[in-house]
Amino acid sequence: MRAARLPCVLFLAAVGFSVLPAPAMLSAAHAADAVTVKVPLSRASWFWRGQPGGTGVTSIALSGDVPDPAVPAGDLAVAGPETPAAAGLQAGAIAASYLAFDLTKVPVGSTITSFVVSLPVDTKGITADVTGASMVACAVQTGWAGGLEASAYGGKPTDGCDVHSPKLKAVDGGDRYTVDIAEIAQRWMKPDGLNLGIAITDNPANTLTVYQVVFGPETALAALTAAVTYVAPRAGGGSSDMQDTVVVPEPGASAGSGGRPVITFEPLPPGMPAEVAHPPVATPEPLTPVVAMTVGSGDLSAPPIAFWIAVVLIVLLLGATTFALAEPRLADSLRRSLRR
Repeated sequence: MRAARLPCVLFLAAVGFSVLPAPAMLSAAHAADAVTVKVPLSRASWFWRGQPGGTGVTSIALSGDVPDPAVPAGDLAVAGPETPAAAGLQAGAIAASYLAFDLTKVPVGSTITSFVVSLPVDTKGITADVTGASMVACAVQTGWAGGLEASAYGGKPTDGCDVHSPKLKAVDGGDRYTVDIAEIAQRWMKPDGLNLGIAITDNPANTLTVYQVVFGPETALAALTAAVTYVAPRAGGGSSDMQDTVVVPEPGASAGSGGRPVITFEPLPPGMPAEVAHPPVATPEPLTPVVAMTVGSGDLSAPPIAFWIAVVLIVLLLGATTFALAEPRLADSLRRSLRR
């Protein structure tokens, strides 16, 4: 009994091993399409609430931005907590930094699976109470310009920060902060997407903790890159000139009735020969005409007289043979007659 079951067990095991790895194989195939590139920082700036505006309280134009002594030239800074709007300045963090990356290496329409920004901390700047730092990254909504020094807070662009924005995490013992902005970057991949960069700022939920983090030095920021992993759009995926639609009416529905399922075929790859992209329609050969035969009513009548004569002769022959075999004398006489 066990020997008889062995082939069945081996068959079921083979089927199981061939089916179970299927999801993993599909996942690996999808991962093989992913590409990781390094995208450089294209511009950066930071805005400081302590920076005077274009004119001072005496209405005398200032010669330029006043440097923050706690932040080395060319560095970036983020400081909290959130402060209310005052003196014509919008509410927000004490200091916020803005970054934009060059995405020419990433095709429009790609699917961003990872976009990791890693910012080094400049030990020469004054970084205070980093354990209480609560920084987030969010999308910038208005234009802005880069600058080497802290810019006036009144010129800070609008951003979409909230408590659900991606949070920065300290790594390497606090020597670096990282954040994944894939969700934000995905918006830039649309044909009409506008890459205005990201804001690195205080968490809007922080209204009490005072801190400051300085990113740099300038040489490190000049060489800063972000690691982007994406899946490129399928070739020809945006074209619709080669799409076909087949309408399949529901059972019992007319060709013009509603509620019909529509089957849309995927676009064919570009560069295919004309005979493949648009195959010729075969012309069916004419059908051989079928000749209808009419059966008359007389054909369905009783069998002809010849049929009955044959039946009678066969019956007589069988009867004579039976009788001859039963009577020996008649059989001898029949044999003698046959010999003659």
